[in-house]
Amino acid sequence: MITVDEWGRYFESEYLNTFVKDGGAAVRFVTGERKDLDRVSANLQSAAASGGFLFAKVDSRVTKAHQMEQVFHAIARQIDWMALARNIAERAVVAQGYTIPAAGEITFSAIAAEAGSTSFLVRNELQKWFSKEVFGDYQMTQEFRLAMMQLALSPMDHSAGGAGGLTDLLIDWLTGDLRLVSALRPALIFQKIGRYNARDTFVSLTHWLRVAGYPGLLVVLDIAPYMVATRNLADGNYYTRAAAADLYEVLRQFVDATDELQGCALVVLAPPGWAEDENRGLRMYRALTARVSEEARGHHDNPAAVLARVGG
Repeated sequence: MITVDEWGRYFESEYLNTFVKDGGAAVRFVTGERKDLDRVSANLQSAAASGGFLFAKVDSRVTKAHQMEQVFHAIARQIDWMALARNIAERAVVAQGYTIPAAGEITFSAIAAEAGSTSFLVRNELQKWFSKEVFGDYQMTQEFRLAMMQLALSPMDHSAGGAGGLTDLLIDWLTGDLRLVSALRPALIFQKIGRYNARDTFVSLTHWLRVAGYPGLLVVLDIAPYMVATRNLADGNYYTRAAAADLYEVLRQFVDATDELQGCALVVLAPPGWAEDENRGLRMYRALTARVSEEARGHHDNPAAVLARVGG
């Protein structure tokens, strides 16, 4: 067993602020008592803030973590999408030789007034930049590229009061709150983020964050409720053994996707005994066990292990 602070310091210095910040990806599992897991989560949030990372926590008491689209939507609700869009818009303005208006209002008319040009010419040049640099960035899915272009460009057509309309619909699409996908036909988006495209959309997100100027994303995923065999409405979501197996397949996909993810760290929190449990824990799913089996035995005090037991 290793102390919470010792594991946190090692993870921050040897992974988060080095390997992950340089564009790598890592998945780590931590087991311990609830009070220790809460401290791990709090320490990671602090480390993310000091390192400039975006931080998101997914709690399976309220989010069905065995469904990848629900994991993505939970993360998306914790992201300021318009702040990301503004970062890209400022980059586009500078790249095209314009000056960001002194008042900070990034609209076609304000940029044109600053440059002594016309809104038509400014719009045309910036749209060309976005077509090449964003829509032409094939490390993201087509629908994600279209959404990011619209989020950055739509507010430029409006005053500082906000874009509304299509922009709000796109954010609803990202967060899973969109009612009818037909509303996004003007943006050329024809399907919701679901079971079959959520993983690729998440890969796109990790790339987009680095394009927008962030070193990456740190996600904490608490899976403790999947170990509970008795239903209790006061504890939030209840999961069957089959749902636990689906969760471990999602986690297995995360582990195998580290070569595709960019600047991403996922830390999975589980209760004591999870690594040895054959009914609802790690041992019930061989595909995931095989990826952490050597780390789940023997040197429990190794801070570099894929699975760490914390306490104290």
